[in-house]
Amino acid sequence: MGVPELRKELHAFINQADERFLNMVYAMVKEYKEDVIVGYNIDGTSITHEDLKARVKNASKRVKSGDFLTQDEVAKEVEGW
Repeated sequence: MGVPELRKELHAFINQADERFLNMVYAMVKEYKEDVIVGYNIDGTSITHEDLKARVKNASKRVKSGDFLTQDEVAKEVEGW
């Protein structure tokens, strides 16, 4: 069974499912989504979807508080490498 057929059959199951089944599927999908590896750090450790969301939130906070380098500051720093 290919992916399109599998999706179609799963949609049919979900459309006819009772609340217990839906809660189980929801819990499984939510757990899978949170644990999905989306990348790796330089040291080889994995970055999960949840890790990435936390990094984005922290970066946004730093930018809003003015804690960032301008393009000119980055260019000057690169010259010193």
